[in-house]
Amino acid sequence: MSSFYIDPFAIAKSEGILVIPRYDLDVNGLIKKDSISGDIVIEYDASMHPNRERFTIAHELGHYFAGHLEDGHTLFRDPSKNFNLHNYDPYEAEANKLAAEILMPKDKIDFLIKKAYNRVDDISDALRVSPAAMTYRLKNLGYISWVKQIG
Repeated sequence: MSSFYIDPFAIAKSEGILVIPRYDLDVNGLIKKDSISGDIVIEYDASMHPNRERFTIAHELGHYFAGHLEDGHTLFRDPSKNFNLHNYDPYEAEANKLAAEILMPKDKIDFLIKKAYNRVDDISDALRVSPAAMTYRLKNLGYISWVKQIG
């Protein structure tokens, strides 16, 4: 099932968004709109775990698809705290929700469950996301009482 996961880098490319890995960022990621060219650029901390990188790119795409860059904002910088459930900002919450929907679509989760994937870490491995992100997504979809806990 290695080809089962969603590739946020490919989504960005298909949207004409340049994705730049960086090792000198003080945030997990950022998305910006160039004020002159109008180009959209995502930069991310390339030292993170690959699953974290993927979620960060999907999160920045969430800002893009939600139209946040059209609301007069030209830059979203996302430190780790923006991915914390206890830090509520409506823009960040919407970007996180869209990131979850991009990386963990309900139809793919339903398919995995029907194929007898019944542990959070099995489903998260198949979709290449962290068990924590998958647990949160399964709670939001109403599956968490059915799925066995991590481990």
